[in-house]
Amino acid sequence: MLPQSLIEQIKEDLIKHEGYRDEIYLCSEGIPTFGIGHAIDENDPEHSWPVGSPIEKERIDNAFELDCKEAIEDVESLFGDLNNYPDQCNRVLVNMAFNLGRTRFGRFKKMIDAVKANDYVEAANQMVDSRWYNQVGNRSIELENWMRNV
Repeated sequence: MLPQSLIEQIKEDLIKHEGYRDEIYLCSEGIPTFGIGHAIDENDPEHSWPVGSPIEKERIDNAFELDCKEAIEDVESLFGDLNNYPDQCNRVLVNMAFNLGRTRFGRFKKMIDAVKANDYVEAANQMVDSRWYNQVGNRSIELENWMRNV
């Protein structure tokens, strides 16, 4: 498991990249969302709530904690023990997994192989050579630079 200080840094990164909204809104893909990029699904109590419904801070924090834990588990399933990688690399990997989900993130095969080989420049090159890179704006540029400069 990652140290709490790193998880707090990842939270700050994700607030910057995902935003923080204390009400339900439609994300760029039209999915009802709240908090720090929490996409509402049928298991969420907010599933039938209308856009604009306010969400309590405690609920936002709980949803983020679960979403972040899931993203970390997704990264661990692909890379093993994250303590084998630099913190800055882990920040990028968890951020991408949070954004993409396990299935889509797992398709970054050449990037994953480069990270496993500790070739962070090549990992950054593979990030640039993806559809995702052009879809998420400044987020991808920042994450690529972080990876390139590990």
